[in-house]
Amino acid sequence: MLGSFLLLIIPVLLVSQNMQRIDSLKNKLKQPSLQNRYNLLTNLAWEFRFAYPDSTIIYGEQAFALANELHLPADQARSLNYIGVAYNYKGERLKAYDFFTRALEVSTRQNDSTQIAHSNNNLGRLFYEQGILAKAYSYFVKAYNIFKKTGDLSGIAYTLQSLARLQGLQKDFIQAEKNYIEAYQIRLRLHNNHDIMSALTMLGRLYHDRKEFEKSDHFLLRADSFGRLDHDEINIAEIKILLAKNYIEMGRLNEAEKVAENGAKVISKSQYTRVQPETMLILGKIKFQKGNKKEAESYFKSSLKLAIEIKDLQGQMNAFQLLWKLAEANQNKQDAVHYMNQYLILNDSIKDLDLARQVDRLHFQLEIEKKEKENELLKLNEAHQAVVIDRQRNQNLLLFIVLLLAVSSAGVVLYYSRKRIQANLLLKAQNKFIELQRKQIGKRNADLSTQNQKLGELNHEKDMLMNIVAHDLKSPLARIIGLANLLGSDGQLLPSQQEYLQLLKNVTQSNLDLIVDLLDVNALQTENEELKASVFQAGQLLEERIAFYQYLSINKKIDLQLTHDLDKQVKTNPGYLSRIVDNLVSNAIKFSSNGAKVIVDGTILNGSLTLTVKDNGPGFSEDDKLLLYQRFKKLSARPTAGESSNGLGLAIVKTLIERLHGEISLKSEQGKGSEFTVRLPVKVVESISA
Repeated sequence: MLGSFLLLIIPVLLVSQNMQRIDSLKNKLKQPSLQNRYNLLTNLAWEFRFAYPDSTIIYGEQAFALANELHLPADQARSLNYIGVAYNYKGERLKAYDFFTRALEVSTRQNDSTQIAHSNNNLGRLFYEQGILAKAYSYFVKAYNIFKKTGDLSGIAYTLQSLARLQGLQKDFIQAEKNYIEAYQIRLRLHNNHDIMSALTMLGRLYHDRKEFEKSDHFLLRADSFGRLDHDEINIAEIKILLAKNYIEMGRLNEAEKVAENGAKVISKSQYTRVQPETMLILGKIKFQKGNKKEAESYFKSSLKLAIEIKDLQGQMNAFQLLWKLAEANQNKQDAVHYMNQYLILNDSIKDLDLARQVDRLHFQLEIEKKEKENELLKLNEAHQAVVIDRQRNQNLLLFIVLLLAVSSAGVVLYYSRKRIQANLLLKAQNKFIELQRKQIGKRNADLSTQNQKLGELNHEKDMLMNIVAHDLKSPLARIIGLANLLGSDGQLLPSQQEYLQLLKNVTQSNLDLIVDLLDVNALQTENEELKASVFQAGQLLEERIAFYQYLSINKKIDLQLTHDLDKQVKTNPGYLSRIVDNLVSNAIKFSSNGAKVIVDGTILNGSLTLTVKDNGPGFSEDDKLLLYQRFKKLSARPTAGESSNGLGLAIVKTLIERLHGEISLKSEQGKGSEFTVRLPVKVVESISA
């Protein structure tokens, strides 16, 4: 019986979950004030208690910790009560009891009447839900008397409703009615529409249970009116279902059908699964009584399906019972026997479940009695220990005074003497350590200075040697190329001699290119002067450099293409830009096979000159990309016509681009060609017309 009563009140509790208020509180939780944060945490804990008790526990524990941090002992009991409520809704009754008793102890210690009353009321509800009605009544009365003494009208109404529920369970409908009406009158004085609607609904349920359906209708219709003021569709829908049950009992089937269908639409739309099976049963009963057996069967089966989904044994049993009656009315004996058997099986299951619940309630009662005895023993031990501690404290105090007088003077002298000695020793040790560090740092600085001087001299000698060797080699190599050209112009050489002469030219030119690159690298490393920029036509420079390399591309039958929209003058270093283009284009030609294509593109966008050089060469491996811009690093690809490659070209390009504060990127896969993209910040200079 208690289980059935709880099934009736749980939906009312669940739908009072105000998600709009919860969202509002979460948004305010970002406020920096700790006091505001505590209030918001406790409000969130309270709002989550029905549908999401785990969230209530989390927010309640955070609020309790914050109350400790802010030294708000009076607020600790409220957080403990909220956590206890959450554990109660989770079905963990013993944990709920522990938190309620802790809240009662804390609030009693702080003389917080409000939380003492709430703790008693919560304990009363806990015992009420376990069917231990005598204890529940005792706690409810304590809470009621405290709320009445403090003038807390909301608390009075709350405990009156708790008492009325208990009295209704005991079939004491007269006293239950009296308490419900008094609670309703208080709710009217407080002007809270939601609480008024809740009080009216409770009265409607009471009169329905007493089979006073006219009175039940009166209060439920008034509850419906207040629900409309709050736009509380879920509660309004439940009220309509209750009205439909009244109308069925009164034989007003058309009205019952209308309000039940209206309520069912809202319940179905909101996916409020807990009451959907009962709603479908009510609609099925109406159809059954109106003679529409086909629709009645459809509603009964829908109710059964929903009850199975939410594991509602009582709902399943009710659905099977009505399907059984319907099958008998249709003279379908086979279905009637099937549904009757299912009904009887579930009826036995529910009896077993009720028996298990009784065992659980007995176990709970025994555990509570055990805890209460332990608490009593603990209190007696604490009282005895307090007496012993008080006596010992007095003895210790006297002894302390005597000792204090005896050793205070000597202790002070000894203390300061030791402090002085320790300070002197510490200062001496620190001075020695500082002196040692100073000497080590001085020696280290001298060593570093000597090493830096030697390294500078070696580096200077290396640069001088590089320049001397390069210049001394450059002139003879240039003369060798000149003499080779003169021999080639004679025209009287044999084919084999011409082949050797060409080989001589290639080798000499390769060495000359290496020397030029070495001089470039050395010059870039030693250049410290400010970068010189000038105004020039970038498009014209690009066309000139591409034209210079056309002869090389033609010799290898490579299609060298140029596209650009560089029709404005720019300001940057033209020499650096030329060398960047030369290295990238010569590399693209050098590593491309005969018949390939090399595409050069130039554009200016948002103050940046962008150059791309794309080829169909062998591309770069992942290992190549790690060594791409390092000097003297030869990569996996090789020139396709035996050209020289010294591993300095891309290193020079990288250095020049960094000098111009630009960047270079590569997009390449091995065997699928490469695309270098250079971005240089430039100043666009508008040309002045004559």
